[in-house]
Amino acid sequence: MLPEPRNKRRRLGQDLQPVGDYAGIEPYYRVCEDVGAVQHQERRDPEAFYAGDWWWDERRIRFLNGKAFIGLSILLLLIPYTWGGVVLVGGGISVVYLSIIMTEDAMDLIRMVVVLGSAIIWIPLSLYILIKTMPWVMGAFALLLRPFDKLLSKLLDRGLEAGESCFNRETGEVSFAMSGGKKLKAPFEEFDAYVERVIEAGGVFYRLMFVHRYTAKQFSQTSLGRVEPSKEEVMALWDMLQRYMDPSQPLPDVPRLEPFRHLDPVTAEHDERIGRNPRFWRDLDLEAWRQGEGAEWLRRQVEYPWDKRRCKLTPQLGKISMEEYRKLRPAEAWPI
Repeated sequence: MLPEPRNKRRRLGQDLQPVGDYAGIEPYYRVCEDVGAVQHQERRDPEAFYAGDWWWDERRIRFLNGKAFIGLSILLLLIPYTWGGVVLVGGGISVVYLSIIMTEDAMDLIRMVVVLGSAIIWIPLSLYILIKTMPWVMGAFALLLRPFDKLLSKLLDRGLEAGESCFNRETGEVSFAMSGGKKLKAPFEEFDAYVERVIEAGGVFYRLMFVHRYTAKQFSQTSLGRVEPSKEEVMALWDMLQRYMDPSQPLPDVPRLEPFRHLDPVTAEHDERIGRNPRFWRDLDLEAWRQGEGAEWLRRQVEYPWDKRRCKLTPQLGKISMEEYRKLRPAEAWPI
């Protein structure tokens, strides 16, 4: 039982997602991407899965929220974009300048043709140079920063800690990092999920947004809810998160959780019953899977009748007063 929210749950341009009616569908494109990450970690250092550095396990899914996520994204893109600007723009200006110098005594028409032709040729040539030199530039930058490893590590850890948020399967609570070092922690059932439309230059995209029903605080800038071209991908992500937060359900069958499936009793029993290969994702030939079973996964995701889902939470709203509900909430939960 939950109290009635103060504000209307319907929002313009945002699709409220139902709760409790599971499709059993995993987000296809995220799964494909995560296969590479898990297999890389398996080859590099499989023990790191259990050392606390892997942000997904049988107890929690951790992610970045707010400024920490945005700041880390900018930092990761700063070097390649800077180098791209130097090569494409700086190189282009240099090529045009040299063309003008070399054709100083030529007729105006010839000079214009040479300058224009040089600029046109430089565009694909600069892209080729970027592709070939980017790994070297990133490697050189990493080498220059090596003397500052300890300082940068402390700063990064501090930023990650400030922005760390999580879905906790054990406690049934969700924690979102906020400004000022605060964290909004509340039971999972107090959050409404929306598919938010994001208008960008390339068209309409989608991402998963969370709203705390009783404070109206919303969270969309997360490393978990990325901007996706497919609405079905976002709905599948919400379906996956719901099943993760339901301890009566086995863990979602996704690559990042595979190393921990045997540690969750419900999941271990489920996997033994169906004879699941415990290393399915870690040993997978991704390209072959995409052509076969993966194509069927994607077809199911696209064709699933998402609009037929029914919300099992809505009928529970208003069955208890806010005063009574406050007495039942965890002591550490964000005040409402």
